[in-house]
Amino acid sequence: MKELQYTTNEGDFLVIYITGVVQVYIAQVTQSKPLRMKVQEFGPYANLKPGDFIIKRIATEQLQRDVYEETCEYLKSMRDAGVKVVSGLESLGVTDGKMCEMLPAE
Repeated sequence: MKELQYTTNEGDFLVIYITGVVQVYIAQVTQSKPLRMKVQEFGPYANLKPGDFIIKRIATEQLQRDVYEETCEYLKSMRDAGVKVVSGLESLGVTDGKMCEMLPAE
């Protein structure tokens, strides 16, 4: 079995579930050790710590590959499957502080 290749360095994007919430999110790593991340700039999802989230490993690998290769394959596949991926990160273009669906660039 192939080992998954993704990183959890500060600034990296990961695909996660937040514990107890049925929604797919894109988070950004704010601290590597211990791992902390944010899905929004302010509010309850601005400082997630271990136990608050579950990393979707295969999706994270694809998303990070897309970032590196400047493609949108992960978001396209999720859109085509009818799954909404959301985030509230300024680094992803969200400026109003609200959760927004992340759509592939066409």
